[in-house]
Amino acid sequence: MRGRVHGDSLLRRMGRGAVRPFRPADDVQALAEHGAWIQHPVTTGRRIAVTGLRGGAGKSTVAALIASVFARYRRDRVLALDVDPELGSLPLRLGAPSRDTQTDLTGLDLRAVPFEEVEPRLARLGESLWALPGHQGTLGGGMTGDVYRAVGVPLSRFFGIAVTDCGAGITTDLHRAVLSTAHAQVLVTPATVEGAANAGRALDWMIASGFQGLVSRTLVVFAAQSPHLGRSATIRKAGEILADAGVGSVGLRFDRQLAAGSVLDPALLAYATRVTAVAIAAEALRRALEA
Repeated sequence: MRGRVHGDSLLRRMGRGAVRPFRPADDVQALAEHGAWIQHPVTTGRRIAVTGLRGGAGKSTVAALIASVFARYRRDRVLALDVDPELGSLPLRLGAPSRDTQTDLTGLDLRAVPFEEVEPRLARLGESLWALPGHQGTLGGGMTGDVYRAVGVPLSRFFGIAVTDCGAGITTDLHRAVLSTAHAQVLVTPATVEGAANAGRALDWMIASGFQGLVSRTLVVFAAQSPHLGRSATIRKAGEILADAGVGSVGLRFDRQLAAGSVLDPALLAYATRVTAVAIAAEALRRALEA
């Protein structure tokens, strides 16, 4: 029942309905421009890594949101790939079964087999969205950088967009493998002073660790964990500093439907959440196309 909570309060929904006929032209134009970017054709599949420095920041939620947006707007295939070694929540958010599919895929030559041999081993979630759920702690101790290179990277050739939900942190061998093969990164951090500082430290680490090229193709998402966070002057200032370094940033407001922690229901998301999800997907793809 908690999953049926609407992201907006009844009062806010009524107010939005009353002003809808008078929505500013700039809002409509911005949505149209974002939609055009999301539908932008790609010659080779684009891999977008979604990372977070700690658990509970909203990483899997953002990964599920943008994967759903891509699947809704695009005509080619979209993959949601869960490589969280701690059994991430991406499958739950998308309503996908959590099963050990990577073990099956490791027996295939993913650089040569047709998609028809791969598809039965994936979870199909809609007309154009497929998911590869978590590994359930197997594969000789869990997902590793070598396994990701052998499975995740060649698997992405079947898809226009592959959204990879990583585990918490960015410094492990697995994270290095994901980041080194990503066309863009969405870094999710809490909309707090500490979250902004952690984002800065993460980007500094990337520069020092040889990921300088990916820094300019990174979008930081400040995710509010409560209705009272996410609008502070500190977060706005952090966004300005990131912009000076060529890094984009977006604020994701608190949403009661997201906070329920169950399967995402687009019909119940707050209006601001739907708009922001489209903006994040569009900007992530725009940066991925710069690679």
